[in-house]
Amino acid sequence: MHSKFGFLSYEISHIIRQRFNKEAEHNGFTHSQWRALVHLSENENCRQIDLAEILEIKPITLARQIDLLEESGLVRRNKDADDRRAYRLEVTDKARAVMQELWAIADAVEAKVLAALTDEERDMMVSLLERVKAGIAESTD
Repeated sequence: MHSKFGFLSYEISHIIRQRFNKEAEHNGFTHSQWRALVHLSENENCRQIDLAEILEIKPITLARQIDLLEESGLVRRNKDADDRRAYRLEVTDKARAVMQELWAIADAVEAKVLAALTDEERDMMVSLLERVKAGIAESTD
């Protein structure tokens, strides 16, 4: 019997992104932009290229997302003092307010997706997924 883990994890992730995008479209945001904001808020003042690496996307893809976030006043690009070609990224105060709304959307989507599980099962699943992710990170070092 073949494992379905890869297919199921992809399909669940896809459904979460679609539902988030549908709920957040009235705010003018996509799941990809939301993901960039979350990781940037956890890695303040990082270089744009470093954020692309964290997100595991191409720098040009991130540049487009950052362009939109900057136009919305949510992200500020600052010249890197050590490298004139690089930019350091900063989340603005406006972004922090918007992020609260987006967290509420993300939490509601997650609650709907996980509604079939008990609280204990949800906690266990999150714990197991964190272990899987940590194991993957260790095996790539």
